[in-house]
Amino acid sequence: MNQHQQKLLTPVDSFASPASDGEQRSGADASATITWALYGNLMDGGTLRKIPISVQPFTVGRHQENIVSVMDPTVSGCHAELLLAGDQLLVRDCNSTNGTLLNGRKIQTVAGLRDGDILHFGNVMFTVHPENTFDEIATVESNSAADAIAHVQFSTFLNRPGVEPWFQPIVRLDSQEHVGFEVLSRSQFIGLETPAKMFRVAAQRTSEAALSRVCRVEGMRLSESLGEDMQIYLNTHPAELNDQELFTSLHDLRDRNPERSIVLEVHESGVTSVDFLKSLRDVLTELDFGLAYDDFGAGQARLAELIEVPPDILKFDVKLIQGLPTASEARRSTVAALIRIVEDLDVVPLAEGIETQKESDICRELGFKLAQGYLFGRAEPPISWQRPV
Repeated sequence: MNQHQQKLLTPVDSFASPASDGEQRSGADASATITWALYGNLMDGGTLRKIPISVQPFTVGRHQENIVSVMDPTVSGCHAELLLAGDQLLVRDCNSTNGTLLNGRKIQTVAGLRDGDILHFGNVMFTVHPENTFDEIATVESNSAADAIAHVQFSTFLNRPGVEPWFQPIVRLDSQEHVGFEVLSRSQFIGLETPAKMFRVAAQRTSEAALSRVCRVEGMRLSESLGEDMQIYLNTHPAELNDQELFTSLHDLRDRNPERSIVLEVHESGVTSVDFLKSLRDVLTELDFGLAYDDFGAGQARLAELIEVPPDILKFDVKLIQGLPTASEARRSTVAALIRIVEDLDVVPLAEGIETQKESDICRELGFKLAQGYLFGRAEPPISWQRPV
């Protein structure tokens, strides 16, 4: 490690400046003011670090001569350079083999950076923040650093947005033909990579409904490449239910996507008012949306709501599906009886979480019409499901 690296690669739990107040700096660095910092891992599984951008030139690459040396085969010897121009930070790709990406897009020459931007040098990711952003989390321990940075980034994440929709196929059980996709969101923001992490931070900021709306809008935007005949299943969050703002967001979604086939999923745990469900059903009918109840049987099997406000599709929770190939006759009969009740209401039963061919076979035998699960495909970016031209 060279002299610059020894100064700059500071563990995140200390957030120390690269030099103390009394330490002498030489040359062009003597009067520099640290304004910006990179935040990320220098190696797979390594410690999260804050790396102040305090010298010029500030280079990133695989060779040890760089200010930040990243030992990853996708990173070029001298991959990119970060340039300070007053208070502004710029990034320039140094003709690297795998390119430098800014928020998922390859930069051609020089690009300006903003708080919360995501940089990829090859496959290695960093986020960019003003140095003073980290003052509010200076005492955070290293194992909580991702949570802290997630909170710092959350507003940027929502407004940019940083949500990356992935799609899991829904199939017709008799033919295993794709008939739709459920949108399942991901992200490359540190501490916000999965839906569970996103909504945990959102809950602490009372922003679950706003995040849920962003996930739907982005999901529909990227679903265009999957084929116009595919139904797109969009999730709601319990915080949205019983709130009129949900209706407004659905009208906006239909205005943006006038021709698409859309199914709105409502989790049974979020259902607290049959009257609201009736209102929601009316709005969805007006907008030509389908309605699905998700995870049926995960908690209470809410038969009252099912009978009062029947959905178009009922998604049976994975807990009812797993183990069916070896289940007792009594358990199979119970599931079959529930399917008959559903079909009597003119509702289509869907089996979630199918992972094996035996599970698929027994679900088809019991009467399920649709299915979803790893057997038919995991959630993947939209490019994975695009049809050949």
